[in-house]
Amino acid sequence: MKEKILNQIKQWMNEGCKGRALAHKYTQYMDLFLADVFHSATPPHHLLLLATGGYGRKELAPFSDIDIMFFAEDRANAETAERILYKLWDSGLEISHSFRTADECIEEAGKDIRTRTSLLEARYIAGDTKLYHIFRTDVYPVIAYKKKKVFIQDKLKEAEKRHIESGDSVFLLEPHIKEGEGSLRDIHTLCWLSRVAFKFERLSDLSSLVGEYEYKRLMNAYDFMLQLRYCLHMDSKRRNDILSFEYQKNAARCLGFKDSKKFSGPERMMRYYYLKSKVIKDLTKQIMVLCGRQYMPVFKNLSIKKITDEFSVSAGQLITTRQDLLGTNNDKIMECFYLSAQTGRKFSDTLKEQIKSHLLRINKRTGSSSVSIHYFLEIFKSAHVYDALREMHETGVLGRFVPEFGALTRLVVHVPYHMYTVDEHTLLAIKNLENLKTTKYKHLETLREIINNMKNRELLFMALLFHDIGKAAGKFHEEEGYRRLKNIMDRFNLEGRKRGTIEFLVKNHVLMSRLAMTRETSDEDVIARFADTVGDMENLKALYLITYADMSAVNPRFWSSWKSYLLHELYLATREYLSGVKKDKSGYIRSLQSSSPEIGTKELIQFIDDMPERYLLSTNKAKVIADYELKKRAEREFFSMRVDDRSDGVTEIVICTRDSPGLFSKIVGGLSSKGMNIFSGNIFTGKSGMVIDRIAISNWKDIWWEGLAGDLEDGLRSIVVDEKPVQPVQRRCETNSLFDLFMELDNETSPVFSVIEIFTQDRLGLLYDISMVMHEKGINIVSARIHTESGLAQDIFYAQAHNKKITDGMAQELLSELWSLLKK
Repeated sequence: MKEKILNQIKQWMNEGCKGRALAHKYTQYMDLFLADVFHSATPPHHLLLLATGGYGRKELAPFSDIDIMFFAEDRANAETAERILYKLWDSGLEISHSFRTADECIEEAGKDIRTRTSLLEARYIAGDTKLYHIFRTDVYPVIAYKKKKVFIQDKLKEAEKRHIESGDSVFLLEPHIKEGEGSLRDIHTLCWLSRVAFKFERLSDLSSLVGEYEYKRLMNAYDFMLQLRYCLHMDSKRRNDILSFEYQKNAARCLGFKDSKKFSGPERMMRYYYLKSKVIKDLTKQIMVLCGRQYMPVFKNLSIKKITDEFSVSAGQLITTRQDLLGTNNDKIMECFYLSAQTGRKFSDTLKEQIKSHLLRINKRTGSSSVSIHYFLEIFKSAHVYDALREMHETGVLGRFVPEFGALTRLVVHVPYHMYTVDEHTLLAIKNLENLKTTKYKHLETLREIINNMKNRELLFMALLFHDIGKAAGKFHEEEGYRRLKNIMDRFNLEGRKRGTIEFLVKNHVLMSRLAMTRETSDEDVIARFADTVGDMENLKALYLITYADMSAVNPRFWSSWKSYLLHELYLATREYLSGVKKDKSGYIRSLQSSSPEIGTKELIQFIDDMPERYLLSTNKAKVIADYELKKRAEREFFSMRVDDRSDGVTEIVICTRDSPGLFSKIVGGLSSKGMNIFSGNIFTGKSGMVIDRIAISNWKDIWWEGLAGDLEDGLRSIVVDEKPVQPVQRRCETNSLFDLFMELDNETSPVFSVIEIFTQDRLGLLYDISMVMHEKGINIVSARIHTESGLAQDIFYAQAHNKKITDGMAQELLSELWSLLKK
């Protein structure tokens, strides 16, 4: 039966059937089938079959559950209903069912809001028409209108929670088209609220509330969303409502979006999606506001407080007493946003509509007005930068006043890990920086202290607003953004130190994150080059803040304690360098002896002298002592290990043993075979041949059991000392990635090591396979920085061949071998 249905849907789609028409055809098809099964099992008396939920509102998708309810006066016909259900299940359909009497409908709807909304959609399929009359006259009015204030309040809170859980934005790169903001669920919410609050029976009744034009826009968006959902279900061959990257190409083809000179088909489709999603969001918000005013408890302050000759605050909102004000003076439009930023007050609906109606008055002339520019720049000094800029963007003012930013509106750029469109990412970065001033998170304490003590904070917000303007020209955007920024600076008459700071931050906004994620902060040459670029402490602090804001706005999960740790380490190392602080072995040993005289033995000094310089740069005194004890045990037992919990939430496994060919590969293989997710690795080889390996594990706490540490040490000892073969790791490959394999060997960053960077799809055993190829080619890995997220792996290795950098010939051979491995 299911195969037959899918073939029929394909035929309808091939015939050009669109979203709502598709859903209605499929619903009608299912109605006839269910009615036939119902009538073949029972006479049409004393039992009623109703469609509920999505099926009830005629919104079936190819792999939706089919929600039905048997309705009866009592449970005498429960066995008949069960017999019908078995027939339906035998047909292969996914049926979600219930059996209720009138009293049970009312009771369960009163207990559970989901049951209540499902019953609001109840629709006749087959059975006793007298029972249907009872349902409509005795049950439905109670469900729809009794305790409607509680229902509306719950629905408003539910929608707010759902939006937050799904990303709190329309402009996601991989949106949930059913549950996200501006999705089908918002249309459902709009219908439920209007049905209960305003007693609308049909969706078309909305036109009397919002007007015919807005109603048609909503229906157009609804049609598109349903058609997109059909394309997504048919392509993924399952119930799937997340428009992830791997399905966007086929969805665009299904919907007829072709490549243009500037945008690919999927990018054109996503821009159209955001347009329609915004229509749904705005209209749903309008209905929610109307319901909220009527049914949500609000503080009513009817007084009017005058703040300028033309603007006042009434009921907590900014208003103007002159209807023609914005039409006679363009500068007054920007003054509205300036006053909103200064007072923290949002616009009244009337003022917002006035601004929108005069949007075309904002042009090059307005953009060069010294008065408007003054108001605009003052916004960045306020305590409500994000709210003001968000309102400017929502009304269309920001994109017209700063056309370079307008080019980013709904712009889709496929960059690894990014979740939002470029404009949305930018505004969220500003929001995160503003929230940093009052954050309570412990790992952000240093950043909070820096921003609260920083002068000219407005420069940071301005730099963030402009930091990605180059993306309108393509992915590699920093230099292009810098060129476009110069035009903005000229228009706004920004010169001197202020201009220099903004230009520096925009030009280098990805530098600090790149270094922290891909380079060793214990490498003095890396720190020296970065410090030379930064120049002084003020620039370092500003770049640190900008980097946090940018990274934290990539997606809600991208910023982590681990990334915070890496960035903080780079900040501290650079701060020390700029301050003239330098570690050296003799000074380090003296410091260690003075702080811990009881362990200042000859053997400890020999241990420190044996280790490479970079060991001291990356190891505190407590760990030096612990590593010394580990080495003494390794000399007796040939292998020793300990487990350290770090402050950033990562667990570090420290291993000491004698160096041997392929040692790192063996350790990585042993850890991977235990299901451990490796974040980074540092290999310190002493002059005597003793090695200390530090491997950072991100999921230790997830897989921990009481004997794990002992079991792991025994397993690694057998692999390293007894040369037991590493157990092969079962591979799991991601498919349909939008991001290509990338490899690079850099002989410029470090004076001593070659830096190998690999970006590819992640899979189990990947690090082991890569390290084995390097071992077989005679490459010695000195340190590794591993980053895995969203099915992608970015691995960076500091390596040598025969204690020297890798030669060009060997590099070509190595990269060719790795390419063959990773392309399998």
